[in-house]
Amino acid sequence: MMTVVIDGFCGAGGNAIQLAMTCNHVIAIDIDPVKIELAKNNAKVYGVEERIEFIVGDFMQLAPSLSADCVFLSPPWGGPEYLRQDVYSLSNMTPKGVDIFEVASQITDNLAMFLPRNVDVDEVIGLAVPGAAVEIEQNFLNRRVKTVTAYFGNLISE
Repeated sequence: MMTVVIDGFCGAGGNAIQLAMTCNHVIAIDIDPVKIELAKNNAKVYGVEERIEFIVGDFMQLAPSLSADCVFLSPPWGGPEYLRQDVYSLSNMTPKGVDIFEVASQITDNLAMFLPRNVDVDEVIGLAVPGAAVEIEQNFLNRRVKTVTAYFGNLISE
């Protein structure tokens, strides 16, 4: 079990809440104070508010001062524009997906990235250090791929 997990782009808190149900402590970060307030309320509704530390701030700036066993990343994809692309490049994110990954990997090698279904899988594989494995999971709803989650480090299933 991971003791401390960072949710670097928590939004309204759905992922942070799920993480708090299995981890001792979640650090949930979002740059938007309104989203943090929503996340706090949602965490209270689900009874996990005591396990989540909410921070209004920019993950990219805060990351160098953070410590955790795992980092979960669900960065903004740029709105519905990603659906109009055959292949979604990590460089379309703001900040760029490669930069997000590099900053997060300074905290730990145990990373999970929640990405659009049309993400460029070769780019995602290229994030791993040479020789390291990447596990890519397709997430289905109603028999259709909706999203992709990429796992790095000790998060990979054996």
